[in-house]
Amino acid sequence: MATTSEAWPQPLEAVRGPFSEARIDGAADGMGDHGPATRAVAASGYVPPDLLTGMTLFLLARQPRKPRSEQADDADRAGSGKASPIAGGVWVREQFTIHRPLPRDERFEVSGESTGRYVRKGRRYGTTRSRSVDDAGRPVTSNLTTGLLSYKAEPGRADEVEGLPIEQTPSPEPDQDAAADNPHLEAIGATEAGASFGGDPMVISLAMMAARDTAQPDNPIHSDPEEAKRAGLAKPIAGGSHVLAFAIEPLLAAWGPHALHHGTRFDVRWRAPTECDTTIVPTATVTAVEPGRVAVDLEVVLGDGRVAMVGSLTVPLPT
Repeated sequence: MATTSEAWPQPLEAVRGPFSEARIDGAADGMGDHGPATRAVAASGYVPPDLLTGMTLFLLARQPRKPRSEQADDADRAGSGKASPIAGGVWVREQFTIHRPLPRDERFEVSGESTGRYVRKGRRYGTTRSRSVDDAGRPVTSNLTTGLLSYKAEPGRADEVEGLPIEQTPSPEPDQDAAADNPHLEAIGATEAGASFGGDPMVISLAMMAARDTAQPDNPIHSDPEEAKRAGLAKPIAGGSHVLAFAIEPLLAAWGPHALHHGTRFDVRWRAPTECDTTIVPTATVTAVEPGRVAVDLEVVLGDGRVAMVGSLTVPLPT
């Protein structure tokens, strides 16, 4: 595997929030009839935790546009004519920590850098690290994002790495200092290892995907059938944070709306696309209840048996 490290990491221009009202309401409405806890978080004046998955996307989507010549260079590097570049990216892995709840009208700043690109089995990926803080400089989220840069594999393309290999890139850790502020410690701590939440089948409709995407989507492949076709997809596919929302919804319902807002660390991988009007079965299973932490495995299975998403989260407890 070839490796180059020159000019990495590549800094990105910091951008500022808050999230738009449409984006937050869309995250709630995108749950359909299956998200009363998520809707309650938004209605109480806070950003739902699944939406904080997208801080890296918030950063990337607001970067200054490159001149056409540079865009053409990027297309060449993506293998123009061999692999279709993805506008906006498709996340395949997200590692992130939520340090504190974010009021829906609160300003914040997101900064970060592209840490590398790599090719595995003919597919191109990119990694980006981002950090968000509020106006007082307090941390809101820490994110390490791995995105797919082209849908189609390029047969025969050699594996290579530019920048820092993903295995050597520091990832966010649980924020133990934030645990004491969690208002739902009693409910979380009373959970037993082996407890399972969710498990009910549901359908992610195109209407739910359109509601979440809003009228100004960052990546219209999640809600526009024509844009999805142009990208080489049979149907629109649900965004990664949308799929994640259904897996953590039963935890919010069982523990409380801010249970995951105080230092929780997530590591989520998306393994198969979730097309519109597809049945999913989301499940959260507690794997450990120990001094200082509760660990949970997440899984979303498609109606045909394929695994759409797997993940884990660690909720820190005061020691």
